Amino acid sequence: MKKSLLTLFLTLTVTMTLYASDVILSNTLGAYYCAQEPNPKTYIKHTVEEPISIYWEDNVYPGFDEADSKLMVANYLDGVHLQTMALNTPDGKVKVYSYSNLTQSYSDLVQEGYAATKEAQEKRVIFDKARNHKNFEDYPPDFKEISKAWAQADNKRESLTKQIESAKAQLTLVITQTTREQMPLINYTVKTDEVHLSDLARKVLYSDKVKITDNRTKEVIAYNRRIMQLYSASLMPDVAMGNRYYYPVPICGVTTPSRFDENIFQYIGRSGKYLPGKHTIDDNVKLYIKHNKKDSK
Repeated sequence: MKKSLLTLFLTLTVTMTLYASDVILSNTLGAYYCAQEPNPKTYIKHTVEEPISIYWEDNVYPGFDEADSKLMVANYLDGVHLQTMALNTPDGKVKVYSYSNLTQSYSDLVQEGYAATKEAQEKRVIFDKARNHKNFEDYPPDFKEISKAWAQADNKRESLTKQIESAKAQLTLVITQTTREQMPLINYTVKTDEVHLSDLARKVLYSDKVKITDNRTKEVIAYNRRIMQLYSASLMPDVAMGNRYYYPVPICGVTTPSRFDENIFQYIGRSGKYLPGKHTIDDNVKLYIKHNKKDSK
């Protein structure tokens, strides 16, 4: 009995020591990588309201499969602010998406939805500021009017969003398969890549980067690089979910790269409606699956 308890104690001690060393190592290496150039890890030079055309190249998944492509078209390709969308695919090709039978009435409806979105967002900022008090008695005397104005603006935005989606369903989607070298000129490229760390760092960290380039001027208008602790090397192991590759709060960089470019292209898509992301499988889960398959071989 005593021998069994001693074995258990030694096993737990060794496990905790190894775990603690990984936590220390991940924090030390994380601080080191976060201090390297480019620094800061995230910057936005300017935003774009009407990009017209965007090429998304995601090399982490890699590429957009059929389900992801449908999600992207539904969420972002409105035919007005974003008229052409290009996506890299898992087979190394590029697919280009556009609509062939756009009408002026549809364009006017999208522009109306665009304006309604801006108004709703502005009124939401005023509403949030007005209710940012611990006690209700500290709210401004016209809080009810502010709240009503935001609700009306948001209801209008939501109504127009539904009308746009209904009208969009009547459009003809044109899909062309090509290559990166032969695809038509696209105004902007959003490129996501995994950052290759040292062999030691890869045991405790994950890193990726998103770079947004204006292809007409070759200027990088936005950049984000994340340094993430693996769950196996964090103080909060993923016991509850059990299918996450890295701890969701980055050591540095923007938390979710799939939403980073939405900060730059602010009004493409469903008139400001919340978008579920660019892939049907979250990147954290995707990497967990990828690395578990690799480890099981």
